[in-house]
Amino acid sequence: MPYKFINDVSPNKINKLDDPAQAQAIIQDIYELTLQTEPVAGDQVNQWLGLLSGARIVAQKVKGSVDTIEVYPGGKVSPDRIFIAAGGGTVTVIAVGEASHK
Repeated sequence: MPYKFINDVSPNKINKLDDPAQAQAIIQDIYELTLQTEPVAGDQVNQWLGLLSGARIVAQKVKGSVDTIEVYPGGKVSPDRIFIAAGGGTVTVIAVGEASHK
């Protein structure tokens, strides 16, 4: 059974990003990856880091977090960020925002 996808971010928050269309496209890519991917029994965060890398999506684990991944929809030069949590067979878009260091 593939991953379950949840988007807890409203379209209004996405529209406040520097490039909302790019962010929405990346969220769609993440959704499509959930449909194609079976959860591993072990470290699902590392599984997702590998999946994102394979899809040419720049991401890294959030330091100090167990299950949160920071996604850079426009690459690291863009201020936009998408935060997802991966675990328990579910991938959740938990927040979007802009980096504090533009």
